[in-house]
Amino acid sequence: VGTNNTVNKVFHVVSFEIMFTSTPVNIEKGLIVPIHNVATIASSASVVEGVSRSRNALLDGETKRYDWDSGYTCHQLGSGSILVQLGQPYLLDSMRILLWDCDDRSYSYYVEVSVNLWDWELVWDKTRENCQSWQYITFTRRPVVFIRIIGTHNTANEVFHCVHLECPAQSEDVASPRLEPRPRHYSLPTQPQMALVPLAAEAKEDEV
Repeated sequence: VGTNNTVNKVFHVVSFEIMFTSTPVNIEKGLIVPIHNVATIASSASVVEGVSRSRNALLDGETKRYDWDSGYTCHQLGSGSILVQLGQPYLLDSMRILLWDCDDRSYSYYVEVSVNLWDWELVWDKTRENCQSWQYITFTRRPVVFIRIIGTHNTANEVFHCVHLECPAQSEDVASPRLEPRPRHYSLPTQPQMALVPLAAEAKEDEV
């Protein structure tokens, strides 16, 4: 049953699939309570807002191979966000993100979740703290379809960078930043050619 269309009064369905699995899952209040990370391309999750050289870099599971040019998703502070849509509604109570940590900078941010893109619930607030590297996030279990990460401060520049997102969190570890020094001969590009993910037209491309 369609309830809204931003263009006209018609609800359109392009395709419909019913899937079956013999793998037992935990069901609570009619929704799956996942054990494994569902913020993956294989689980039909996608990044719908954010700037990155690779559309779904945030969800590809890569937590080692990233640098000044690639391997992260970002947004301009004060404009836009990093927005992820899961493949279906899940009951979640944790997630883990990896903030870009190739130098000693710190970030401030907050995380909101939603089931419909209209009503948002704040689940994590680090706007008054300086955060680095891995962030283990917990909250009261609730239905989640959309995850919105919004950076509010960066001690180095005006861009918020995130390397990896997983939910539920697959570990409680929050490792120290790797702090790889910038080579002396290296100069950061002033305007890297990064792919703009759909729904992020307002995000401004910037350097690390």
